[in-house]
Amino acid sequence: MTNKISHNKFNKIISIALITIVIVLVGICGCTTTPPKEQPEKTLLTISVGSQVYNYTLNQLIELSNISEQGSYINKVGKITGPNTYTGFTVTVLLHTIPSLPTNYTVHAIASDGYAQNYTLNEVNGHVMVYNETGAEIGTGNLTLIIAYKENGVFLNETTKGPLRIAFVDTQSSLTNSGLWLSSLVKIEII
Repeated sequence: MTNKISHNKFNKIISIALITIVIVLVGICGCTTTPPKEQPEKTLLTISVGSQVYNYTLNQLIELSNISEQGSYINKVGKITGPNTYTGFTVTVLLHTIPSLPTNYTVHAIASDGYAQNYTLNEVNGHVMVYNETGAEIGTGNLTLIIAYKENGVFLNETTKGPLRIAFVDTQSSLTNSGLWLSSLVKIEII
């Protein structure tokens, strides 16, 4: 009988040891999963010049020399949006990354929904009409056309007219025409 009790104790000890080993192994396996493979960063902006195509990710765009200034716009019915602080990079800084850019060109900007807007060299250089609060023209301003990725310090996304948008900014938050501001920018064609 003593031998039977010792044998039962031995079986219990072995069972507890095996259960403990299984629990430890499950814990170790659960904690050492293989990290997911890094996904390539998504292209946010494509620029085409003739047959040449250049793709840019958000990180590449953020690395460009950036600017943070204020911008406001007024729509056809007189509703004013802004002033807001926009952070981004000038189109001219971006275009300096493109070899063999023509001397005279138009920037054809395209949004994710297919809407497109053309910008002359004067507009690219910020020479656009500015307005007062009633919507009356007050002259041509000397603003900066930027491709913004932040509004008031927060990254733009699909629900906030981003992740990229065209904005006209300066230190006075000059009021510009809303038709010049392009939301959800995905492509620029140099024509």
